[in-house]
Amino acid sequence: MSSLLIDEHPLVVLPSLAKEIGLNEAIMLQQIHFWISKRKHFEDGRYWVYNSYDSWAEQFPFWSKSTIIRILKRLEDRGLIESGNYNRLKIDNTKWYTVNYVKVSELPRKNTPSSQVE
Repeated sequence: MSSLLIDEHPLVVLPSLAKEIGLNEAIMLQQIHFWISKRKHFEDGRYWVYNSYDSWAEQFPFWSKSTIIRILKRLEDRGLIESGNYNRLKIDNTKWYTVNYVKVSELPRKNTPSSQVE
């Protein structure tokens, strides 16, 4: 079997979401949602995930750190994610992220036709 086929945890994204907000943004949004679903960090009534940009780069080795910063900024600018600082140490500037599920639910849901190559 090829080593390029899935033997590790895949990144999954809906084509309709990628079409609406962009592929990179859809991948990142889905990954933030995945980590939030682990329900480990509850602050101000919501679950959050935190990672340094270097940690995000480990999860997404195909993106540069500057690309990750741009993707997160675009998601924040659209209101699809929110950031906070719940670090114990004031000197720690690691950003925490949560999904704004209200804004996500307001995105148009366009069905992407499925096709099969014969």
